[in-house]
Amino acid sequence: MSNTTPRARKAKPATKTPGTRQRLSAQEREQQILDSAIAFFSKRGLDGQTRDLAREIGITHPLLYHYFPTKKALIERVYQQVYLGRWKPQWEEWLDDDSLDLEKKLVLFYQDYACSVMTPEWVRILIFSGLSDGYIPDKYLSMLKTKLFPRIVRETRRHLGIDDESPATEREIQLVWGLHGGVFYMGIQQWVYQLPTPAEIEPIISDRVKAYVAGAFALFAPHGDTATGRRTTNADLERPSAQT
Repeated sequence: MSNTTPRARKAKPATKTPGTRQRLSAQEREQQILDSAIAFFSKRGLDGQTRDLAREIGITHPLLYHYFPTKKALIERVYQQVYLGRWKPQWEEWLDDDSLDLEKKLVLFYQDYACSVMTPEWVRILIFSGLSDGYIPDKYLSMLKTKLFPRIVRETRRHLGIDDESPATEREIQLVWGLHGGVFYMGIQQWVYQLPTPAEIEPIISDRVKAYVAGAFALFAPHGDTATGRRTTNADLERPSAQT
């Protein structure tokens, strides 16, 4: 009779049964759905079906609706995380800082802004939504028109020595759009057109800010007319030239 004791069998590592859902807390499951929705909508657009989203996540459609009762509720959370969640109050403080000149504060803001928002989900979801129901760009642009554009116009006027607290004119807003859109276009190049983008965006942003400041000076600065001895007004700038 052998005196050797039988060896204990090694426990086999647990294997996940195909199709078995990972056990997550309610908070983790909600975040999983939200993160997956961001990637899903970035790839397929906001017209993508939530049933397909649930299939990609590996959960049932009713479970998805347990956390997000409607597709609009899910899109609203996507907006809050991707857009509102990346907005930094510090940006507004930089633009309000009287110790910084116009060019420096705009370069500081747009370089940090570009690094925060130039991601495929930020750019592509905004474009897809604009081509669909417009919900996300409407909300985001409304925020820009409240928090950003009036500040840039105010600081531009201050830089030019214009003492005017009236609402921004359409020409001023369009000039700001030229600056802001030029920065955003770098994201379009990369994530929509699939074109190569500059390895360093800082010099590009600096160039665009300089072009904006020069344009604002040319269009709105109260220049003196050496021939008449009077200041040039906006009406003068808009009046057709008599020369042919």
